[in-house]
Amino acid sequence: MEDGKLGPSGGNGGLPLQGVVIPAGARISEVRVTCGWFVDSIQIGYTDAAGESHLLPEVGGHGSHAHQFALETGEYLVGISGRSGRYVDSIVFHTNLRVSPTYGGDSGEHAFSFLAPEDSEVVGFFGNADWYIDAIGILTRGRPDAVAQGALAQKSAESVVPVEAQPKPAKRAKKATVVAADTDAAEPAVAAPAKPARKAKPSPAAVEAPARPVASPLQDATVAPAVATPAKPAQKAKPSPAAVEAPAEPASPPVESRQAAAVATDVAADVATGAPSDNLELIEGIGPKIAEVLAQHGIATFVVLANTPVERLREILLGAGRRFAVADPTSWPNQATLAAKGDRDALKLLQSSLKRGRAK
Repeated sequence: MEDGKLGPSGGNGGLPLQGVVIPAGARISEVRVTCGWFVDSIQIGYTDAAGESHLLPEVGGHGSHAHQFALETGEYLVGISGRSGRYVDSIVFHTNLRVSPTYGGDSGEHAFSFLAPEDSEVVGFFGNADWYIDAIGILTRGRPDAVAQGALAQKSAESVVPVEAQPKPAKRAKKATVVAADTDAAEPAVAAPAKPARKAKPSPAAVEAPARPVASPLQDATVAPAVATPAKPAQKAKPSPAAVEAPAEPASPPVESRQAAAVATDVAADVATGAPSDNLELIEGIGPKIAEVLAQHGIATFVVLANTPVERLREILLGAGRRFAVADPTSWPNQATLAAKGDRDALKLLQSSLKRGRAK
């Protein structure tokens, strides 16, 4: 059976996801996610037909928080939901038994929800990814047990068809003709006792009539509402799991506090050196605000920017706030190298293939 596709939702950046689908006869046994303000990466674990466990390659970047959503025996993935914008901001996994916590941030302009058709399950994901999961959709496939049950149902339906042939009405017709013949032969003797025998049956109904006045069940029914009323508070107790999952979000403050310490160190170094500055806004993807943030961390010249690792630039942007986290610094060191050399023609050629600092 050919796999179905639902989605995707998210932005247009990143590279197409490759090989994020389990083989036929296998089932997803776990999903691993790293995230911060966005969903950074996803990895699928599965159990094959022989019962062996495997992991598909991880796709996306590397988030500050790692999570594992493990499925139990008899549980299978039926869909995903969440929010997205330029990237996939958050994601929730749905199974036939429960719903996972929310992984990722709380922003995103669009809400999405993709659920597999009935008797199908999720067997993989498609979309785009680079530093983050830019866009995501689901791949679905009919469940093997549902397909087998469908085949058995068809066979049983076919086996019932011959039984529905109508020899019985023919036999009844014969019996009717025999009765008719008998009634013709001895009509007065047979017909007379047959009718009284049928009319004699209503007499038990008269005996059953007194059973209705014994209406103690009605009195029990009046007592039942009093028993049902305390059952309602028991249903209100269900929202408590959501309150348990809520503390998962505040895990980010420790990271921000460490980043804040790094910011303070860089600012102190910048003040001590009093280094000159270049116009970093010549770099595609850097505007006035980002240039100001970089300067606060001692990155104010093309030479310094060219020698700053991309991971460090990304850490600075994440520490500066959510509005800066969407910037992609991957090409900034290469652009800064050309700018430091004064090779403006090569810089313009490189920038022509970029949009907001990312490859088009």
